[in-house]
Amino acid sequence: MVSTILSLIMSIQTSIIPIHDLIINSHDYDNQTITIKAEVILEVLERGENAWINVNDGTNAIGVYLPIAMVKDLDVFGDYDHKGDVVLVEGVFSRNCDEHGGEIDIHAVKLTIIEEGYEVKHEVSSLKFIVTFMGVTLSGIALFIYHSIRKIKKEEE
Repeated sequence: MVSTILSLIMSIQTSIIPIHDLIINSHDYDNQTITIKAEVILEVLERGENAWINVNDGTNAIGVYLPIAMVKDLDVFGDYDHKGDVVLVEGVFSRNCDEHGGEIDIHAVKLTIIEEGYEVKHEVSSLKFIVTFMGVTLSGIALFIYHSIRKIKKEEE
């Protein structure tokens, strides 16, 4: 299975188009069948028998419209706490899709998961904890001194 996916990636690698290039050169790619490799982000937006997914390849993001059956194997969606499934999307690029109000999108004909997503662990470094603790402590001391000085001035008046 893994070797099949790797051979698929190697054969398609030269024809993968960065999303940013699609957007910048949209006239050249309009109504063309293209292939992108990107991380699935956010969530599936179901629309009857079809769905929308958003994908990001690090250069830009784009919406992909596809039959809902194609999204059934998607498991992890990218957000702050997750690296989403990485997919190859083959589909027709539209720079101003008539079906979707003139939006730029891809109508997928094939979606292949090439890397499963995973949870991202965020560790707080000791240095950040120490700096935060010192900042809060110094702020508390400054506030105490300020109120002490105010109290002394009020007593003198």
